[in-house]
Amino acid sequence: MLKSIALLLLALATFVSAGSPQRILIDADTANEVDDAFAIVRAVIEPSFDVVGLNSTQWQVSHYATPQTLMDSQRLNETILGHLNRGDIPTPYGAYRRLHDWGRDIAQHSAAAYHIIEEAHKTPEGEKLIVAVLGANTNIASALLIDPTIVPKISVHLLGTAYDFDRQVWTKRDFNCMMDLQAIEVVLNQVDLDLHVIPVNVAAAMKFPMDEMQAKLPGTHPVADLLHKIWMDHYDAVQGHRTIWDLAVTAVLIDPSFGERITVARPPENGGTSISVYRSLDGEGIRAEFYAAMEKYLGAN
Repeated sequence: MLKSIALLLLALATFVSAGSPQRILIDADTANEVDDAFAIVRAVIEPSFDVVGLNSTQWQVSHYATPQTLMDSQRLNETILGHLNRGDIPTPYGAYRRLHDWGRDIAQHSAAAYHIIEEAHKTPEGEKLIVAVLGANTNIASALLIDPTIVPKISVHLLGTAYDFDRQVWTKRDFNCMMDLQAIEVVLNQVDLDLHVIPVNVAAAMKFPMDEMQAKLPGTHPVADLLHKIWMDHYDAVQGHRTIWDLAVTAVLIDPSFGERITVARPPENGGTSISVYRSLDGEGIRAEFYAAMEKYLGAN
């Protein structure tokens, strides 16, 4: 009898755990380009996600940098959440600059870095906090430097680097890596970290036609109007399509079938041990799912 009760309780606990939302923390350089906003909106409206934070991230090294890239991203984060009526989601400030070049402590001690640490330690036993890194790795690298004990408590999913699958060669000259070269090295050096990488040459599949966007978004909801405005305010708004890079990160977390993930050797300078990398993405499927999810959300709001 006791054994039967124990088995019943175990089955119930498993069922509840399987149905629990994924705890996800998003780290984004939202003011840099259009794609961050699309990824953020899709994550926040996803019922299977419990978004426990939306951090702002600097992109100060860019040739297109504004005087305050962090504050520009911060304001956009807060605006997006306001349109979605999600003022309950914390929006900690990230670092204003990249990691320090030298010294005993090269971390940037920001509210965002400490929020990652705090939420990691809140993670229930047997689970991991998902950290979706959509821009420079400054905040997540700082959190790892400040408190290495969070490594077993988090699962990091980032867009960045490029990988030649034929030659098995890594490069780190994409935008996100270049915004903080120190930070991507810190993350890749964490050999015990549950790390999943979407290289930019794979994320290039995330093509969104402008005419489709204009037909589906404007006039449907304030947040859809905001996405349209961010697109049209960008310096190259008139081109026929855009690559919505960052949406890949949230899309494969929502539905893993949208990507093919394999294990490869990480860069030799980062230890050469195995790492999880996406080899391909269903860009058309992700785009269709995004608009379907938006239509469902907008219909209910």
